Amino acid sequence: MSFTLHPFLVHFPIAFIFGAFILHTIHLIKSNWIHKTTGLWLVGLSAIFSIFSSITGEWELKKATEKNYSTEVTNLMNQHEIFGNVVTWGSIIFFIFWMYLFYNYKDDRRIDIIAFAFLFLLVCAVFFTAYLGGTLVWSHGVGRH
Repeated sequence: MSFTLHPFLVHFPIAFIFGAFILHTIHLIKSNWIHKTTGLWLVGLSAIFSIFSSITGEWELKKATEKNYSTEVTNLMNQHEIFGNVVTWGSIIFFIFWMYLFYNYKDDRRIDIIAFAFLFLLVCAVFFTAYLGGTLVWSHGVGRH
């Protein structure tokens, strides 16, 4: 049995994005409980791990395309790849903009609300990407020997 990095690495950006969303939500409700940069830095960590997850995902895709999967599975792999790229680039761009807005408008609560909205969209994209990945592995056996 060989060890693949992609299934190991993808859990980090998932956890960091969900953690950022939950902790940022808590910050919006009770601002004195959690520092306002907690969600920001978790998104930054998610962006870093998303890059590595995307790279290892491409390696796994290359191995998977050598096998003859059905059109349905191939379409699922393509959707998973597209949403994985959305999550990766979305978290990178969101982190950069959020950091810019945070350091230029530190006391503006509207930035926190906008960040919450984008975090919600990112969580939805992560959830759907993870769902597609799980379907590929557990329903169709992709990546399993």
